[in-house]
Amino acid sequence: MRHSAHRHLLTFVVALALLCVAATESAAARGPAAVPARPCALHASGGGGVQEGAVALSIGCANEARGELRGLAKSGDDLMVVLDFKGDKRAHDHIEDVVEETRADRSAGMTLGESFTKRARDNSVGIYPPTEGGADFDGELFVVDNTLVLVSPAGGVSTEANVWQKLAAGIVSLAVLIVSTAACLAAFNVGAPAAAPVCGAVGGALSGLVSELMNAYFDGRSLQDGDVWAEAVAMGILGAVSGGLGGAVVKWAAEGAGSLVTEVQTSLRNLATRLTNWGNVLTFMAGRLEGWGPRLSEALARLQEGIRDTPKKVMIVGDSMTQGAEGDWTWRYRLWQWFRSQHVDVDFVGPYKGTKNPVAPAAPARPPLQGENQESSLDDPPVSGAYAAGVSPDFDRDHFAVWGRQVAQDKKLIGKMVARYQPDLVLVGLGFNDMGWFVSGADGTLSSMKDLIENARDAKPGVRFAVANVPQRSFIGGREDLPVTTADYNDKLGKAVSSWSTPASRVELVDWAGAYDCGAAKCPAGYDGLHPNARGEFQIARAFALTLHQRFGIGTHVPDLPASVPARPAPAVPGPVAESVPTGIKVTWRPVFGARGYTVRSRLVGSGTWQEIPVSTNRFDTTWTADGLNWEYQVRTDNADDGRSEWSATVGAVAHPKTAAPPEKIVTRATATGVDVSWQPAKGPYSEHVDRYEVITWDRDSPGAFLESKAVRGTSLHVGGLTPGHRYLVAVVTWNDVGGGLPGGARPVNIGAGTPPAPTGLTISSVDPVSVHLNWKGSKEAAGYRVWVRNNYTGGGFSADEYISETTDRGITFLFPGNWNFDFCVTAVNGSLESGRSNCVALQKPPPTDPIEPPSTGKPKETVGLRPGLEKLVHLRAQSDPNVTAALPTG
Repeated sequence: MRHSAHRHLLTFVVALALLCVAATESAAARGPAAVPARPCALHASGGGGVQEGAVALSIGCANEARGELRGLAKSGDDLMVVLDFKGDKRAHDHIEDVVEETRADRSAGMTLGESFTKRARDNSVGIYPPTEGGADFDGELFVVDNTLVLVSPAGGVSTEANVWQKLAAGIVSLAVLIVSTAACLAAFNVGAPAAAPVCGAVGGALSGLVSELMNAYFDGRSLQDGDVWAEAVAMGILGAVSGGLGGAVVKWAAEGAGSLVTEVQTSLRNLATRLTNWGNVLTFMAGRLEGWGPRLSEALARLQEGIRDTPKKVMIVGDSMTQGAEGDWTWRYRLWQWFRSQHVDVDFVGPYKGTKNPVAPAAPARPPLQGENQESSLDDPPVSGAYAAGVSPDFDRDHFAVWGRQVAQDKKLIGKMVARYQPDLVLVGLGFNDMGWFVSGADGTLSSMKDLIENARDAKPGVRFAVANVPQRSFIGGREDLPVTTADYNDKLGKAVSSWSTPASRVELVDWAGAYDCGAAKCPAGYDGLHPNARGEFQIARAFALTLHQRFGIGTHVPDLPASVPARPAPAVPGPVAESVPTGIKVTWRPVFGARGYTVRSRLVGSGTWQEIPVSTNRFDTTWTADGLNWEYQVRTDNADDGRSEWSATVGAVAHPKTAAPPEKIVTRATATGVDVSWQPAKGPYSEHVDRYEVITWDRDSPGAFLESKAVRGTSLHVGGLTPGHRYLVAVVTWNDVGGGLPGGARPVNIGAGTPPAPTGLTISSVDPVSVHLNWKGSKEAAGYRVWVRNNYTGGGFSADEYISETTDRGITFLFPGNWNFDFCVTAVNGSLESGRSNCVALQKPPPTDPIEPPSTGKPKETVGLRPGLEKLVHLRAQSDPNVTAALPTG
């Protein structure tokens, strides 16, 4: 690279930065009424030089520029920014280098604003690192002799204050880059090999410092202090040069940094007396630079000697919140950006590189036979998912984090991982799954964490740890224990970590829970009540960065959270297709990149009511459906709290399932800790190739319980391990060579209970002339109730069907020739066990009138609908298998 200039130019550049800040902010403060007719004149400064022998700045409309520059613009209303550098041909060559680099960015498809952001990111010193997105502008750079010219076409820069702020920061950082690099070169002998790389690093770090201070000021963030600036610039300089040039950097600083800073302070104070609107700001900055030169020199010397204890290899260990899913940025990436902004050279290590793969579309899976091992292997997790489109290709993706992973699992694997990858520092974010999935309570999870640390030390005694506590999540019905257990674990972990440290292997706490904005009432940091969205990722990364900085002395500081984060795309689902298949109906569509999931809504054609079901992949199956039903569907991308797309076009198909009927005569018998289920083989169409029978159970008394199922090839099955005193729904499904058919409902059971006592206190009320509502008192031993009916109009005895009521009331209709012609009793059931009848009731007969003639002499019917047990199973099956809906017609 070719350079020339004088070190006194740097004094002017710092003043120039503050002049641009002042001009930008004061113009913005004037409000809409002060905006001139032409946007290019919004912040016009004229063309007067600021300081003799340095650089002159002018901002304004192209038709007001010097004659030789006007031809660079296509319109007199174009914005033109002119920086005149005073120097020889080498200054011209350096300006030309900057212009060529910017033009290369433009050729790659970047706007001028994006090119400026890229340069700011490359030169960041970590005071206020630039983020993706934000205000943007376009234009071109030109070099004319020793003049750098920026031309933005009319309309290329808006009148919004934040756009001008970004433009001002970009212009000033370019000036700092050119001037400070040239000023540094003046301290070296001509042709010195170290001059170009050392001064390139010095110029980059100083331009990064000024750019970040300006943007921090624009955004109302802390400007930190002179000590932080010195440390940040020192790390930026040394991070940009190879190890062999550290001595040259230290030598340069010892000889020239002090006098340079003194000149900057003098310039700032002089400017403060002339710029009354910004005097306080300039005086503040000058004061913070007191003694800054020696501090910069000391920081460079200390870092060069390796006094700062920075780990070389970092292993991140975690679960879903750490691995992330397709399209996530991940907090690992944000932490990597922090390391990079601090110019800390780290190598992320571990066996995996990707986020979690999207779930592959597949037909409904056959239930496992009893005794088959269904535990998923820990050896081949889904770890090849892609990251957000904006993630840098330089991101070090290596990690040891897997969805669903528990401390109880990783404590057995960590020794092998540490032995293989030899990390200097292990960052751990585990524990939620242990407590969330009932693997262990607070004490057991704490014990597993201690085991993990000890097993890692066995593989490498000197490894260090930053161990995070567990975040709270939004409230889940039936899991009142979880926030209590989580808080208990966090309290115990906080007290234990210090005792786990050894002189060679420190353990420090990361306050993930305190930094992460998520709790029982709301979870702004998560997209689903737990897993981090883009803002939550920054919060987690910052929690780890704080511990690394404050407890391990890594980095110069930890910046505030960004004011904005990238939005997650939610494009519409492209062209779903519905088709009849042997199991019912299959709906498929092309996957949407980064979709957290989808929502499918379905209905019978003409019914008017949609049923919405969340699914995790680009396939949806309607099973448990009758032949000839005409279904229609719409699909949309569903990123949960991160946004949803519009619904797709409607598609439909007619179901023609070739599945077998349910088995016959299903019998259930409760045992002390389970249930015995038996049945007779299925009969009818498609039953000649029965493969297995699936027994489904569901715990009615555990909120949030999932459906459980086991399968056999015989006609009986014992399901053990159930909770005594809890009531369970039971159903049996026939699976043939095609798939599973409609479920056959069985009587519910109360585990550990015997024959229930008869219900008492039966009462009756009339709903209308052909409908009644019954109420009674039940018992804790009962799993359900049957209603017995006798028609005293036609004569005969009591009869009951297998409609089992889960509650102690029931409505009955179609009571012809009038509800007063029927007697009712109730029995309690527990599987095959049944009580005697309750007291019987009937309505008082009305005065004689013409009787209401029944449409038929059939039995009275209950209110239209499925039996309560099957209705519940239909709903739950759709929830437990997010790619399947169980759809039965009502009636």
